[in-house]
Amino acid sequence: MTIRTAISAGALLALMLAGGAAAADEKSVMEKLAALEGDWMFLDENGEETDMIGSTFRLTAAGSALVEVMAPGSPDGVEMVNMYHADGDRVLMTHYCAAGNQPRMEVKATDDENRVELQFESVTNLASPDANHMHRAEYVFHGDDRLTTRWWSMQDGKVSEENHVTIELKRKK
Repeated sequence: MTIRTAISAGALLALMLAGGAAAADEKSVMEKLAALEGDWMFLDENGEETDMIGSTFRLTAAGSALVEVMAPGSPDGVEMVNMYHADGDRVLMTHYCAAGNQPRMEVKATDDENRVELQFESVTNLASPDANHMHRAEYVFHGDDRLTTRWWSMQDGKVSEENHVTIELKRKK
C-alpha cells in the first residue's frame, strides 16, 4: 500500500465515520422526540402542574412520524400541530400555525444531549415576506418527564432574541 492509498483510505474512512455520526445524531434526535409520546401538561409560573394539556405527542405512519398537537381542543382556537419526520439524515418539523402559515424547520442535535435546536428552512402560505412567523425554537429535556420549549418569531425581517415564548411542560402520569 502506498502512502497516497493509505491517506485516501484514511480520508474515506473519516468521511464515512463523519457521515455515520451525523446519521446517528439525527437518529437519536428522532428517538428523543419519539420518547415524548403521551400527554404533557402546562406548568404555571411557579412550576406547578395545571389542569390544561399543553401538548399531546403520538407516533403515526408505522412510527416514521411524530404528531404534536399544541393546546389541543383550545377554546380560543389556537390549537396548532407540529409534524416531525426523518428526511434522509435529517429530521424536519412543519409547524401548522394558528396564524395560517407553515414554517418548516430542521431539528438538530446540539453539544448538549438534553437540548435540540429547530432552525428555519422555509415557510408556506406567508401573507408577505415580512409577515410574522415562527423562525427558530429550542427544546430542553429535563429528564424524561419535563420539557421546556422556546419559540422565536420573525417580524419585519428580524428575529428578536428578547421576544420569545417559553412553554414549560410536565408529562401527565
